[in-house]
Amino acid sequence: MQTISGQCSCGKISYHYPAPALQVVACHCSMCRRMTGAPLSSYVVVKQAELVLTRGQELLKSYTVTSRTQRHFCADCGTPLYNSNQETYAGLSMLYLGTVDQHESLAPRMDIFCENKLSWLTTSDSSRHFEQTPRKP
Repeated sequence: MQTISGQCSCGKISYHYPAPALQVVACHCSMCRRMTGAPLSSYVVVKQAELVLTRGQELLKSYTVTSRTQRHFCADCGTPLYNSNQETYAGLSMLYLGTVDQHESLAPRMDIFCENKLSWLTTSDSSRHFEQTPRKP
């Protein structure tokens, strides 16, 4: 069984998840593009109740992106660690793939909001593609 661990850029916040990812997603929506400054955002979906901050909980800050979505990040270095959306994805957290130690072994299996995908960006043929987003990952 693969566990998941990770940290922010400065290393002051770290986390552990004791189980395999529920899903790995590449999101092409314009909101994710703006939040990350990247052409897409990749997430590792985990159960929120099992995600444990092992260091730096006092440095974790949140930003309300929309009425449903919160972005959680390190107050010192600004690294986004995970998002949560209690309305659409209750009980789940979406870890930013770039903060996960096992990022090389966690390729996205699903591309969402492909209707907003940048025309020059190529995606994996092995992942499922959705014009918007399915209700559950």
